[in-house]
Amino acid sequence: AMMRAAFARRGETMHRMLNEIDGVTCLEPQGAFYCFPNLTGLLGRDIGGASASTTLELADLVLDTAKVALVPGEAFGAPGYARLSFALGDDDLEEGIRRIAALTT
Repeated sequence: AMMRAAFARRGETMHRMLNEIDGVTCLEPQGAFYCFPNLTGLLGRDIGGASASTTLELADLVLDTAKVALVPGEAFGAPGYARLSFALGDDDLEEGIRRIAALTT
């Protein structure tokens, strides 16, 4: 019960923080330990001094510049989306999303 509550809290936090990023939309996770946001609004934009035309390129860019790993939607047959796990500590989760957000401002 304690872990279910922790994952629910982390999912809500990631969902909220992702939706606060201009160009990102994310449905609320339903029973999983990851979010699957639509990142098409970030494609073609300046992201940390570079630009990505696919979420595969965006994943590389985010990893290189923000040191945050995400799985591009191409791996799931969903280009434009990405999978971000919230199976980590609250502080690390929030720091990672803040790093992604900082790239887009």
